[in-house]
Amino acid sequence: MSGISGDEERDRKIHEGFWLVSAIREAGDYSQEALARELGVSFPTVNSWERGRSRPRRAHVLALESLAHSLGIRTDISLLVIDDDPTACEVIEELVKASRTHAEVHTATDPSEGLLICGAVDPDVLLLDIMMPEINGFELARKLQNLDLNHTAQIVFVTASTDLAIDTEAARFGHKVLRKPIAQEAIDELLSRAGAIKEIAV
Repeated sequence: MSGISGDEERDRKIHEGFWLVSAIREAGDYSQEALARELGVSFPTVNSWERGRSRPRRAHVLALESLAHSLGIRTDISLLVIDDDPTACEVIEELVKASRTHAEVHTATDPSEGLLICGAVDPDVLLLDIMMPEINGFELARKLQNLDLNHTAQIVFVTASTDLAIDTEAARFGHKVLRKPIAQEAIDELLSRAGAIKEIAV
């Protein structure tokens, strides 16, 4: 079996969220034992999180984020959802808030409005619906490329279509596709990666 690459190793640790444990320990001068007592978990559990060997459960992620927030560590992530269906925007916002209580979510049901909002808030993640009447998600992504975006911003396409040609087109942009209905786990993973990449970029 081939060995794991450096990028794959980084992605795995990003997914596990080790960076947040390390950031809290550094900012709060916590030992692993002290942080374990603060969170009500065992020392081996914190050690495993920080080494990227296991992933904190959602309740523990929220506790880590709350502690990080109290220490002045920025864990908030800014998202922009552009979808012509208001209900779809609301559903995604609820999923994001269930995953990251401090996340800042902006929504737009009109692509032109979305472009203006994007320029104003400089989001960390953009979720673009593909099937929109005036301009589709791919065309919108091309327009967004002309903006002076945050260089670590992630663009993710969203669709209910099962057409595999969509994945092919998305691959040309180098972006991921999420299928509706979007699972909570997919949002959790997306935000974990976005938060870690944002922290690494600082």
